[in-house]
Amino acid sequence: MKEQIYTIPVNEGFEAGGECPFCNMYHALEKDAIDYMLGASYMEDDIRAETDKTGFCGKHFDMMYKEQNRLGVALMVHSHLQKINRDLSSLCDGLKSREKKGLFGKGSKGENRVSPYLNKIGASCYVCDRIHNNFDRYFDTFFFMWKKDDAFKEKVKASKGFCLEHFSMLIEQGAKKLSGKDYDEFIDIIVPVQLENLKRLEGEVDHFVNKFDHNYKDAPWGTAKDSLVRAITKLSGEFVEE
Repeated sequence: MKEQIYTIPVNEGFEAGGECPFCNMYHALEKDAIDYMLGASYMEDDIRAETDKTGFCGKHFDMMYKEQNRLGVALMVHSHLQKINRDLSSLCDGLKSREKKGLFGKGSKGENRVSPYLNKIGASCYVCDRIHNNFDRYFDTFFFMWKKDDAFKEKVKASKGFCLEHFSMLIEQGAKKLSGKDYDEFIDIIVPVQLENLKRLEGEVDHFVNKFDHNYKDAPWGTAKDSLVRAITKLSGEFVEE
């Protein structure tokens, strides 16, 4: 199958190796999104209006802060704080109880619109939204390539499997996008790849643990030296810096 622009990120995710090709794709999107936010985009009014509303999750605040463009981050944080302060000032006015007139009138509590507003902000992130808008398409592309390209199936077979989250997503998406014998073939290929590589990683971590025993101090590390960080990726989908 001739490579197309939309198949490049998926192929690159598999060619990068590691414990999960989809994690490779996700983190490439994440890096691009952070670079985008700290480029000229934070000066664009339409982008700033969106980040004012959604803000960022703690992880992506941390990533942007570490990129050393403190002015860019500060400008986004400042205007986000301005919007929150305006919104909260208005919403908090409605919290107090209102008394009813009359001898036996009882007051009623004000409507709490503060908590839903803050919960919504706490669950929103401009970078996460930007990533997910593109990432979902990669699963569509994966199954398009799976159906059309036997060489791609071989690439999947040669991979080290997937993190648990993305393996689960592949099983769910496969059930929707494939039927009959196609789905059975998919399961027959992808499940052994996943289970064999989980077992392989279990053995590598076991050897990592044994290396802390003085009886194994002279044993070669082999592939176990970075097995712990790779196991964390396999289990959580997160890359860990050594």
